[in-house]
Amino acid sequence: MNISVKDASNLIKSKLSRYFGVTPQEASKEQLYKAVVMCIKDMLLEKRAAFNSKYRAAKGKRVYYLCMEFLLGQSLKNNAYNLGVDKAFNDALKTDFNVNMEDLYELEPDAGLGNGGLGRLAACFMDALASQNYPAMGYSIRYEYGLFKQKIIDGWQMELPDIWLPGGEVWLTPRLDKTFKIKFDGYIKENWTENGLNIEHYEAKEIEAVAYDMMISGKNGDAVSVLRLWKAQNIRDFDMKTFSQGDYMRSMQEDNEAELISKVLYPSDNHFEGKSLRLKQ
Repeated sequence: MNISVKDASNLIKSKLSRYFGVTPQEASKEQLYKAVVMCIKDMLLEKRAAFNSKYRAAKGKRVYYLCMEFLLGQSLKNNAYNLGVDKAFNDALKTDFNVNMEDLYELEPDAGLGNGGLGRLAACFMDALASQNYPAMGYSIRYEYGLFKQKIIDGWQMELPDIWLPGGEVWLTPRLDKTFKIKFDGYIKENWTENGLNIEHYEAKEIEAVAYDMMISGKNGDAVSVLRLWKAQNIRDFDMKTFSQGDYMRSMQEDNEAELISKVLYPSDNHFEGKSLRLKQ
């Protein structure tokens, strides 16, 4: 994409003013990072819309890729480079904000959505499909925590949660129009009728799956891949009666049970509860 240094600077200033209410002189590095990400996201949305209109007119098919993990790395550096706007934004930041893109790259955590070779392969597929102009969409879970971070304390390896959302959530676009009810447990009854098989699910526990979209650009291509991530949440209203009676743990139990599904990438499965959680994922 063609963008001048002046245009890049104006875009950043607009985001700072609209979403953070600060001037360039008042903006922190974190605010600048998020402002630049918002600018890049707008470009990706524009590019995606233009490509989608073309392939829909041609009645093209779409590629769907399902995987438990996508090891994406840092999205700002990858997308800015693939869009060809990294230099313009870097010059704008140095001229008007006294920082550079390298400073902002360091603020972005790796997305806690993958860990090993399987996740890296999935991320490469999404990048390559966009580069070769295939309309592609990936599906996975919006894990709140990645696998873990390692730290050595007194000679012992300690596992700490990989907290990535505070810096990475800016890349996610909530799709509240894309929600589905998912049922667990209970039992199934199959009834054959003159219209065919009728399946009914009784005494099931229901949760709601809410979608979040994350865009992935390719290099020298017109397409933009979309990674759709699902967050699990309780489908029922908050139990105000139980809460008012002082039974706080019980009032939050269903929320906690639902949110566990999208809490951690690869929960330990050396016990029954872990095996059940992985199956739900």
